[in-house]
Amino acid sequence: MEEKEFWEDYEIIRNEVDRAIEAYYTYISIHRIAHENRDIYLAMNQNSTFWNINLYALQTTFFITMGRIFDNGNDAHSVHKLLSSVLAHPNFFTKEALSKRKINGNEKPLWLDDYLKNVFEPGIPDLRQIKNRLKPYRKKFDEAYRDIRNTVFAHTIAKDSEAVSKLFGNTKISEIEDILYVLEDLLESLWQLYHNGRCLEFNKISKDYVSRIEQNTHEVLQKLIAVEKA
Repeated sequence: MEEKEFWEDYEIIRNEVDRAIEAYYTYISIHRIAHENRDIYLAMNQNSTFWNINLYALQTTFFITMGRIFDNGNDAHSVHKLLSSVLAHPNFFTKEALSKRKINGNEKPLWLDDYLKNVFEPGIPDLRQIKNRLKPYRKKFDEAYRDIRNTVFAHTIAKDSEAVSKLFGNTKISEIEDILYVLEDLLESLWQLYHNGRCLEFNKISKDYVSRIEQNTHEVLQKLIAVEKA
């Protein structure tokens, strides 16, 4: 594998994780805001079919996207393939490789030698931390969410309402949010290692994406009230 292919795989997974986060928190925000704001709730009820379809679309997008992220297929562009590539190509994370990326065909910058002195050059045990950190969250997805994705959203195998309710009954909001956070955190750690040679550190990113999505959703829903009053 060439670095270009590796980074293309990274961007695919990064985009998928961003899409899952956007779909999930938009779905949650719409429900929460409509519950807390009666004016918005009444405005949404004026076009309830439209909103129900869009909520279902967000839910479907989330589960289908998460299924792609955790796909076990050999030919899938999954997070498993990406992390396996990390372990298979430690040469992508050497000081020499980083130096070439920083130069990028241009003249070597004066600051580069000093910069490289403090760069973290990981060994296989260091890189394995990334895969090990994801392992328990992959297990959570497989135990509670893969069946929902496969039998409800991807193939509509589960038709009985009781069976579907049982599947959703195994889900926990905190678990979903933990899985999303760990994915985002791992990808950010990997980005910093690859582009800046920073030591792998986990649980460092904030959850500011949550407030951003909530704010955007709130602004959209507020416009419903404005339209109703116009």
